[in-house]
Amino acid sequence: MSNYPNLLIGIGASAGGLQEIKTIIGRLPKSFAGAIVVACHRAPGHKNMLAGILAKHTNVKVREPSDQDKIECATIYVGDSSERIEVESHGLFDVEVDNSKFARFHRIDDLFHSIAAAAGRNSVGVVLSGMLWDGIEGLEAIKASGGYCIVQDPLDASFESMPQNALDAVNVDFVGDADEIATRLIEIAAKRNFI
Repeated sequence: MSNYPNLLIGIGASAGGLQEIKTIIGRLPKSFAGAIVVACHRAPGHKNMLAGILAKHTNVKVREPSDQDKIECATIYVGDSSERIEVESHGLFDVEVDNSKFARFHRIDDLFHSIAAAAGRNSVGVVLSGMLWDGIEGLEAIKASGGYCIVQDPLDASFESMPQNALDAVNVDFVGDADEIATRLIEIAAKRNFI
């Protein structure tokens, strides 16, 4: 598939995670050999301004994916707060509006599970600042598929419970602050070739 990424990366964040996301994507080169899909816990019903905010902090293209869009290299994807975004095995997005009561608290797990299934050893899950447990099951799926698991150092996070819960449950591959995570993603993307 043309322009398909070497690496499929899911970044999950909740409370306090926006600054870390901006730091990470701000370090990425324009030609970054991967695709990033961002899942955040946000209250439904608010106008989606996240893509515009992130676009001001990176040289990488930022887009809001639509259902059945092709995943492209060197692109950051950000969905609406009401959308469940998953990646299909043939390189397309599955985007569905889901406003059920607790849906937004499972957005990260949903995304990570799909990335693990679609990309296997070329999948990466990143859990940043936030509360509760979203991301743990998804990281376990990525780990089981041969992918790479990254968690923000809880001492560096604005809200430490989500990264700490992930560290307590999953044997992750890397722990660091936002700058260190960006460096690691660049290194991994340079080394891996999508199969």
